[in-house]
This record gives sequence, C-alpha cells and structure tokens, in this order.
Amino acid sequence: MAFNDHLIAVGISHHTANVEDREAFSVSPELVPSLLGRLRDDGFSSEAILLSTCNRTELYTVPGHRGDMDRLARFLAESGGVTDKSVADKIYRKRDQDALRHIFRVASSLDSLVLGEPQIVGQIKDAFRLAQQSNTAGPVLHRVMDHAMRVSKQVRTETDIAKEAVSVGRAGVELARQVLGDLKGRSALLVGAGDHGRVVARSLIGYGLDELIVANRTFERAAAMADEFNGSAIQLAEVERYLPRVDIVLCSTAASRILITRDDVATGLSKRRGRSLVMIDLSVPRNIDPLVNDLDGVYRFDIDDLAQFAGRGQAARRVAAKRAEDIVEEATQLHWRQLMGQQVSHGIGQMVQGAELIRQAELDRIQAMLKALPPDERSAVEAMTRAIVKKILHRPLRTVRDWAECGDIEKTDAVFLAFGAEEEQNE
Repeated sequence: MAFNDHLIAVGISHHTANVEDREAFSVSPELVPSLLGRLRDDGFSSEAILLSTCNRTELYTVPGHRGDMDRLARFLAESGGVTDKSVADKIYRKRDQDALRHIFRVASSLDSLVLGEPQIVGQIKDAFRLAQQSNTAGPVLHRVMDHAMRVSKQVRTETDIAKEAVSVGRAGVELARQVLGDLKGRSALLVGAGDHGRVVARSLIGYGLDELIVANRTFERAAAMADEFNGSAIQLAEVERYLPRVDIVLCSTAASRILITRDDVATGLSKRRGRSLVMIDLSVPRNIDPLVNDLDGVYRFDIDDLAQFAGRGQAARRVAAKRAEDIVEEATQLHWRQLMGQQVSHGIGQMVQGAELIRQAELDRIQAMLKALPPDERSAVEAMTRAIVKKILHRPLRTVRDWAECGDIEKTDAVFLAFGAEEEQNE
C-alpha cells in the first residue's frame, strides 16, 4: 500500500515451535497495552494488534517509519526475552496479501492446532479490543478485522469445518476418561475461572463428575463459576492442600509461572493410596511442572498432547477445509483489492493535487504576462495547461490502478515516490 502502509504479520505458532518455545513468546493480557504503546511510540508501527494464545503469538501491524519485518520480528523476540537464535528463527514473516490471507486463515480456524475449533474468533476479538483501547487499531486494521470476521462467519456457515470439532479442553476431559474410566464419583480441581475453564467444567459435569472445586487468583470469580456448576470455591493458595483428594487437576490460567510443582504433588502421593491423578495443563506458559510425569500414578498432559488427541477427529473436517480454503482465497483477493483501492485512491489524490499545485505555481510566475492577454486567451491558456497535466498523468494513473489490481505494491509505491506524493504525505 502506498505511503508505507504495508500490512505485516510476524509471529510464532504450533506450526513452527513446540510448547516450550511458544511459552517464551507468550504475552499476558495486562502487558499487551504497554507493548503496543512501545511499538507506536518507537516508530515501529503506526497500527498494531497483538494476538497471544496458547498456540500462537502474532503481531499484525501497519509499520511505522522504523518498522520492517525483521525489526518487528526482533521486537517480538526481545519482548519475550528470547535471545536464543534458534528459537528466534522460528518467527515467520508475512507481508501484504500474504499477511491478509494468513489473518483470514487464523480467524477461520484453518491455521488452528485443532481444525475448526471455535475459541480463536473470541481471542481475535479480545486482541482487537485491547488494540482499540491502546489506540493502536487504525483505519487499515479496522477494515482488516472487519473483513476477517466476515470471512470467519462465511467459513463456519457454508462449510462443515466446525462440525463436531473437538476443542483442546474437551480433549482433556476425554483423556481423563481414558485414564480414570467413568467420571461418576470422581472429583476435579479446576485452577482458573476463565472461558476455557468454563468449557472444561461443563464437559466434566456432563460426563457425571461428582464434585468440582474451583480455584482462582480472584476468589470472587472462582465462587461465581463454582455456583454455576454447584461446586465449591477455594483460594489459590489452598491448591496444594486439595491435591491428595481430587482425581483430576486442570489448569487454565494466564499466570506466567509454574503454579503446581513436582514437590507439591509428591508430598500428597502417599495420601492417595494408589489412586491415579490426571493433570491437564491448558496454559501457555505452563502452570504444572512437567517433572510430575516422573511420579508413579500421575498422568500429565500439556496443550500439545491434547492437540494430538483432538486431531484424531479432523479427517472428515479436512474435506470441508478445502471449500473453506477456497472461501479464504476468494476473500483475500477481493478484500485486498478493496484495501489497495482505498490506499491507491489516496495516493492518486496526492499526485493530482501535487500536479495542480505545480501548474498553479507556473501560471503565477507569468501572471503579469497573462494579465496582458484578452480574457478568452487567458481562459485558453488555463484550459491548455489543465489538459497538459491531465495527459501527463493519464498513463501513470492508469498504470498505478492496473498494478494495484494485481497487488504489485512495490511498483505503485515507486510511482508515488517518483511524483513526490510520498514526500507530501510524510511532511
């Protein structure tokens, strides 16, 4: 797009990194506004949205005067404290039409760990809301997000991609049933009272779970969820005391640290009298120490384990995904032309305005000579100069529109630069 308004997406996801690497890039919601503000204030982005989920951390941005794909990728890595080059190299970079296509695929759950999962739409909306609150969602990203939500809705209504989709949370419940058998008479401790936790709690209760205990950093939220499912609420500090008595522990929080250590679990093992303990960690960064796997009778699953299980039901949805990919591609072509048209129209306006200013300046230089002419001759000079400008601009403007239709942004930028439109915009 003209005037440096390129669309860029940089990020890391389950496609390029395992859960250990992804958790280094994870950004908690309370830190997002400050990172977006830094991007804007340091000139890296004129518009920016930061999406951070258990499966991906991605930055969608219209770069500022200091922004390019490599600098934005480095910013993402440095914000997560990532200094290992092998990890930083897993950041992918997409630009312009490729970036728009990627955003559409993410919103349509075509890029998800579990094909067709429904949570991603809400996560994108939350990321966009944070960007709006941080004043980093400008006109380009507003249009991009609007288009992305429309494409997502079309994919879900016109294909079966989401039919019987198994969420990662639901997969955790299924794995618990495989280890423990019937959930009747069983108890579960849910650490975290967010939307993911609510989905899992509903599945647990649906399979006959006898008791649900909810722990959360904010006790009021834990109590509200417990009431919803006729369970009980405890303080987060009480979690260790309840580990010996429950059959399932499920963590789904935004905490950036280990909440349940190996020693926490080992201390209560003798009180379990040989009963198995299933521990499901939906959080990224992880909240349950991976070393609990070393303990007898303890079965721990993280987000990648659950995804492999959930993925077993994807074969039928892959057929629907072919149509979904076609929808995304058609929408990418259409909406990219719309975005390009809006940007190119602005650039063309700058070109025409600049040429008119030059024409007026040249006529002003010979005002004395023009005043000596009869009115009809002065009108003829005026008309002739306008016609000259129009003819000079005709071919460049037609070419710019043709290039814009083809998505060739570099060439349109070069024309605008040659005619001085970019400098006028940046002044």
